[in-house]
Amino acid sequence: MNVLVINSSPQQDESSAYSVVQTIITRLLELNTTEVEHIDATALPHIDKAYARALCSVDNEHDSSYGSLALSDRLISSLEVADVVIIASPIHNYSLPSGLKSWVDHVVRAGRTFEITATGKRALLDDKPVYILISSGGVFSGKDANQPDFFTPYMKEVMATIGLNNIQFFSIEATVGDKISVQQRIEDVQHQVREHLMATTV
Repeated sequence: MNVLVINSSPQQDESSAYSVVQTIITRLLELNTTEVEHIDATALPHIDKAYARALCSVDNEHDSSYGSLALSDRLISSLEVADVVIIASPIHNYSLPSGLKSWVDHVVRAGRTFEITATGKRALLDDKPVYILISSGGVFSGKDANQPDFFTPYMKEVMATIGLNNIQFFSIEATVGDKISVQQRIEDVQHQVREHLMATTV
């Protein structure tokens, strides 16, 4: 089994969400021989002129050996071979941090992961389990929500564009609280993840 981890937290493996990533990986290792590829989304560059020219090319002729287009090819290949995708991300200003948005821009690409038809966009990737682990300083879900959530609906829509519909969200909210409370929230989400993985066949 190939597992792809995209970590868009500035804290990387010290983030609240990454502790849940480790819970998923541990469980997958118990079930299968698992190879894990980690991508630090905070280090990804934005798409550039080579990428833009490729998307605007009518005959699809372009040099994919340099610039962000070459990086896009590599990121898409990693996504294609993955059996499970794990995305760990904070919510920044109600939405995606720029690193995760850059990853999305590289992999949601016309002619590679979706095609444009007369009736709209058609996904080109095979579906697979995607776990999106969110950490948020505020509360964005439930009756106690005190901020909007543009992250979750966007990720559902943009992943569906390329064929990824089997998405599970797990969130650790109010991470600016005291350490004991935050740790309890992390452990609660880890328990939810374990229960989910035990109930499903990955």
